[in-house]
Amino acid sequence: MNTTNQPSVITAMRRHLRNGPATMEQLLDEHAALWHDLGWDAAQVNLWLTCTSMLRQCSLPGGETGWMLAPETPLAESRLGDELVALLHQAGRPMPLTQLMGKLPAGRVVTEPMLRAAAQQDARLELKGPLLKLA
Repeated sequence: MNTTNQPSVITAMRRHLRNGPATMEQLLDEHAALWHDLGWDAAQVNLWLTCTSMLRQCSLPGGETGWMLAPETPLAESRLGDELVALLHQAGRPMPLTQLMGKLPAGRVVTEPMLRAAAQQDARLELKGPLLKLA
């Protein structure tokens, strides 16, 4: 997957969804050149839409599912920090980031860089190489 154009994907989605929600078909059709340039098929576009924190699914009139901009909130990182603190309290010991990713609630999509960023922004957490521990 080519991610060099990811900022333009984000910009295009923000610009498009600023006017309101859109269906998957609308996003595929209206940005076909962008998806083609990235080499993404419909399944890859859907996966990206699902994983990105800037969008969320919504219900549209007629029962269709659509995509809309998620409210921009810095709380996402603090909530992740809270989840990490809770997991470390439960474990009672430092844990590798990769192991923590597997212990997050089902449906929570995070990457190792997201965990590192949340840990660096939370004074209760400390990174020691691959391990995350309570400060």
